[in-house]
Amino acid sequence: MQITKLFQSPFAKNVAMVSASTAFAQLMNALFSPVITRIYSPEEYGILTLYTSILGLIAIMSSLKYEWGMPIAENDEKAVNIMALSFMVLLIFATTIYIAFYFFGRPILALLNATKLLNYRCLIPIGVLLAGSYTIFLQWAYRNKDFGSISKTKLAQSITGNVTTVILGWLGAGPVGLILGQILRQGAGIGTLSRPFFKDSKHLLKKLDKTQILWCAKRYKNFPIFTAPSQLLNTAGVQLPVIFISSLYGSQVLGLYGLANAVVNLPMVLIGQSIGDVFYAEAARVGKLNPKRVKDLSGKLFKKLLLIGLVPLMILLFFGPFLFSFVFGHRWYDAGEYAKILAFLVFARFIFTPISRVFSVFERQKKEFMLDLFRVILVFVAFGISDYFNLSSYLAVGLYSAAMSIVYLVTYLLAQNILYEEIKQKEIVGTA
Repeated sequence: MQITKLFQSPFAKNVAMVSASTAFAQLMNALFSPVITRIYSPEEYGILTLYTSILGLIAIMSSLKYEWGMPIAENDEKAVNIMALSFMVLLIFATTIYIAFYFFGRPILALLNATKLLNYRCLIPIGVLLAGSYTIFLQWAYRNKDFGSISKTKLAQSITGNVTTVILGWLGAGPVGLILGQILRQGAGIGTLSRPFFKDSKHLLKKLDKTQILWCAKRYKNFPIFTAPSQLLNTAGVQLPVIFISSLYGSQVLGLYGLANAVVNLPMVLIGQSIGDVFYAEAARVGKLNPKRVKDLSGKLFKKLLLIGLVPLMILLFFGPFLFSFVFGHRWYDAGEYAKILAFLVFARFIFTPISRVFSVFERQKKEFMLDLFRVILVFVAFGISDYFNLSSYLAVGLYSAAMSIVYLVTYLLAQNILYEEIKQKEIVGTA
């Protein structure tokens, strides 16, 4: 397919819309980053990185992934009852987290090697509540293909988060300024995503029914049973390195790693996530009826992503340390060294992950769970080896990067196999 034809399709237009807003949001982040890195030290940035990782590990379970049933529900009545179920679970979960951290914060954080967050532990359940609410409304937007609201959300989050972080930094807030900026960044998108629901779909609230909610809890039980633990393992594969680096090498190294990881992931956030979101919405809509269309689309996307991903990979490999030192200040030079190492991991994530969303579309949660378990095992192996042989932080990050690249490749191959199986099943049914 010619590039011009590709960009004339509704799919490509949706990708372009979300990517454009994400690009502007990342431009805002890029403009603010040199200011933020000169206000906050690598050690303070390390505390933010640790908070974000702990929050990510907890928040991923906040509504037990019931919200993922919304885009694939048979009708809006079932979808709105899934939404109600998701919010009920979220409120119970956030309250439990608050009680746990209020009374048992020290032993919990000690278990996670995150005692540096003890003074900020009450901000964790607030982050969970906001992150969970955002995710629920985001799934409703996917269902309705409301990419306009998703685009506005990305802009609101970037502006709110960065402005808050800078102002609090100038006021001398220290790490709490970074954490509050992160919390408000997440919360800024909730109003934008919820507004279309209350404007155009408010009448569906009359369809809320206790019996229907219980039916949805049973119908989509695979999400809390398999998808939620699987996503926890998936997130652990990404966030556990932060905990290990903090424990083995300290906040200074963690801050450098955190900035490097954030910067090298820009292509994934800028384009890969946008494509993944639109691909998921499209696959959820037509996947079970026409899996061949999903497979054809995945093949075309892979080729495009492969070519696009080579550009940032080459830039980071040849100019990483120099660019980090020039843009963020001389004390962030070593972050560029970590960026060179992480570039390979992000390249693999960029080209393989967007297409691998078919696990949820075709409800192959068990297979996804095993993959994510494999990922976490490799993370423990990589950092276990690093600790045992007393490797440098650069070699530790290199081992982790190589292990994760292998996982992303295997995930992609299995996703393609799922599509092949669905196509064959459809052909058998069609000839029966």
